[in-house]
Amino acid sequence: MNYYFITGASSGIGLAFAELLLRDKDNFVTGLSRSKNITHKNYLHAGIDLKDLNAVKRFEFPVLKDAGSIILVNNAAAASQTKHLGKRDQDLIIDDYSVNIISPALLMNNFLQRYQNENCKRIVLNISSGAGKRAIEAWSTYCSSKAALEMISEVSNLEQRLKYPDNPVYIFAVGPGVVDTNMQAELRKISPEDFSLVGQFIEFKEKGQLSDPKDTAEKLRIITEHPERFEKVSFSVKDF
Repeated sequence: MNYYFITGASSGIGLAFAELLLRDKDNFVTGLSRSKNITHKNYLHAGIDLKDLNAVKRFEFPVLKDAGSIILVNNAAAASQTKHLGKRDQDLIIDDYSVNIISPALLMNNFLQRYQNENCKRIVLNISSGAGKRAIEAWSTYCSSKAALEMISEVSNLEQRLKYPDNPVYIFAVGPGVVDTNMQAELRKISPEDFSLVGQFIEFKEKGQLSDPKDTAEKLRIITEHPERFEKVSFSVKDF
């Protein structure tokens, strides 16, 4: 059995990926999210709000005796407020960092503690963003937390190669491209006063330049099924 743990499995890329995986009877998916939008015999809903760090810390990865592969997908992301720094709500700043980097770091730490010495294929797939590589107005917390996700992926991959060269956990930070998700829909509603690029995001939708989450999910499936094909830690699905 192939075991997948996916954060944010209730919508967008996470939902599309979970539904794709569940077409195969040899896959079992655990969704870590607030709401449940999947009903399937091979799906387990772990109702966790990733802003609640104590709840994330309490989550325990199970012992898996029949695993052919074990994969953690840190997919959930938050951009709670698109405003310039100095005009942002303090609590929403904390929420963004909790969802985008602190919870993924906690889950990675626990995943490695539980499965480091397993002999099956193990993968941590962090869903990153081009925003983690460049500055975008009004996205201070999103850009910086995605940059941190990129770096924790690079560091943990280095540690795996140094400490466990014969049996490393594969670790990736993958940019999904510009995908038609709820986050994109919310961005199109923002005032140009707060986000001068709003017109560009409206144009993405009007010109059909947004990727379908299902297409992105297909590419994520390739990565998790054939991790040995990918030499870089950080890359975009647009690269292949």
